[in-house]
Amino acid sequence: MSARPIHPASPELLAAWRADPAAGDAEFMARLLAAPASGLQDCLREQQRATVLDLHFGAGLAFLSTWRHFDRMRTEGGAQRLHYVAIQPHPCTPEHLVQWHADWPDLSGHARQLRDVWPLLLPGTHRLLLDDGRVTLTLIFGAFDEELARLEAPVDLFYLHGRQPDFDADTSDWNPHACKRLARLAWTGARALVFDGAPTAPAMRQVGFAGEALDGALALRYAPAWGRPPSHVAAADAPLRRAPRHARHALVIGAGLAGTAAAERLAARGWRIDLIDAGPDVATRASGNHGGLFMPALARDDSPLARLTRAAFLFAAQRLQALGGVGTGEGAAIAGEICGILQFGRDAKQALSFEQGAEEWNYPQRYARWMGAEETAAQLGMPTMGGGYFFPEAGWLNPPSVCRRLLAAARERSDVVTHFGRAVARLRREDERWQALDGEGQLIAAAPVVVLAAGTQARALAQSAGLPLNAVRGQVTHLPADGFPAVPFALCGDGYLTRPYAGRICMGASYDRDDDPALRAASHAENLGRLQHMLPDIGARYSLPAADDAELQGRVGFRCIAPDRLPLAGALPDLGAASGATRLDTVPRHPGLYGLLGYASRGLIWAPLMAELLAATLEREPLPLPRDLLAAVDPARFVLKGTEGAYPVAD
Repeated sequence: MSARPIHPASPELLAAWRADPAAGDAEFMARLLAAPASGLQDCLREQQRATVLDLHFGAGLAFLSTWRHFDRMRTEGGAQRLHYVAIQPHPCTPEHLVQWHADWPDLSGHARQLRDVWPLLLPGTHRLLLDDGRVTLTLIFGAFDEELARLEAPVDLFYLHGRQPDFDADTSDWNPHACKRLARLAWTGARALVFDGAPTAPAMRQVGFAGEALDGALALRYAPAWGRPPSHVAAADAPLRRAPRHARHALVIGAGLAGTAAAERLAARGWRIDLIDAGPDVATRASGNHGGLFMPALARDDSPLARLTRAAFLFAAQRLQALGGVGTGEGAAIAGEICGILQFGRDAKQALSFEQGAEEWNYPQRYARWMGAEETAAQLGMPTMGGGYFFPEAGWLNPPSVCRRLLAAARERSDVVTHFGRAVARLRREDERWQALDGEGQLIAAAPVVVLAAGTQARALAQSAGLPLNAVRGQVTHLPADGFPAVPFALCGDGYLTRPYAGRICMGASYDRDDDPALRAASHAENLGRLQHMLPDIGARYSLPAADDAELQGRVGFRCIAPDRLPLAGALPDLGAASGATRLDTVPRHPGLYGLLGYASRGLIWAPLMAELLAATLEREPLPLPRDLLAAVDPARFVLKGTEGAYPVAD
């Protein structure tokens, strides 16, 4: 189901939270969580990576209080990472948070960090990393019942309110069906703290929760009398401590955007990495362009692509800041500019759709706004092809600099060994370890986990040769920046245009179904035509070179594209054993073999989120996407093409 525009907390909802001790009384929350029966201390002792699901978030009182407990217990040998997930149909605005947090002086330090990362009020999943990655806050803005049904997270402790419909009239009460959704997420020995919980007790008991009454809450423990899936069954009476299914050591094949992002996200979790690439350095193939755009896609129906790119764009923007920021100066961590992007409609029909979508969605101005033809011409100082969406916090990046910074960040966090100039010709599995072999049969490296992140080169390996990946040629043209009219932001239409960097402007790109690696005049001509379509008067303001000018520079790369233009992120299917599968969860997979492939022209935004998804999957953490979008990027989805019931039921 597509998302809907998010409406912030109303004055009535804010008043209801204010009147509720669990949402507004910091002293009440401190007493409650300090009680041993609350389950928080046990949760933080039993798991090295503890997960809390908060279904009564408000302005974050329980989160801030839990974070404070986590800080204390982490230094005493407790959980080293805290994953905190919250669903909010009507979230606070930043102004609301300032007002509420002023009443909680003992939590001021944590509250300030929360406000610093508070996301735009856009629907979907917002993955926020705090405290140098020790705390992961996954905020889900959307309809309560729908988002709970789509959530994938192994939960150790639940916070919920017994009178949830009092705070959201569209939410179901805690009947047995709704409580069953909690049981689906409950890890072995999970606890639940139910504020004003008396109305929920019978339904929670039916699904396996039982416990005792505290002052202002029910403290429950999940201990069903029936069998549980093997992955959730404890040894004896002790809750199962979650750990990766494999030793924390991975071969990452491919050192472009996909591979270096995977290395960084895994290294942040303590994994050892062997990074293998046939080239002499990072970003020598599809990720080697001089410049590329960093932006989301929008759709009036909020399609899976729009939802995925929104989550990916917002997460990537956060990671760029954490990696040191973006700039064009000599000391910039990543070369590029967050200068904004104007996306023209390709034609009048798409431009009209853009304008109508902007009116219907009323996006936050920092995310996207409609810019009419007169305004685009005024902003650029010349006639344009028309109106379009303006993304003020988007921009262009130099992909090789992104790859270099990701690799450096990975090395800062863990042991990373690079194997440049080594092409993997074959993968062989022996003794539960994958061996990467070169063309002479010589061992390059071995590990229990392999991440294929080499784009179309993955088709050369037997295990991934059957994946429907196509190589599409893309030629970019480099125009001399000297004399080019100053444009205040990057442009995108049926082609794209960056701002100047290192004396060049990057423009492109062709879309060719051949494997010619050489620059050719015909592709330059296409790119120059795209520029003149976006800016019809550019020829009168800049001396455009001839397409066959021998001095005209550019670059050719080959995009890796899946039939549905979405990425492949996750465990790779064993295609030889997959016949007869009717659901994704029944498709056989190669043990320990994962893919990050099919990034097409969106590698700059796909790479960080897909790497986070893969790392969270391997670590058995809450996932950063809902179940239906997980299915949309699952590499096994093509096995089930045309099969009814291919995706798991979200319930």
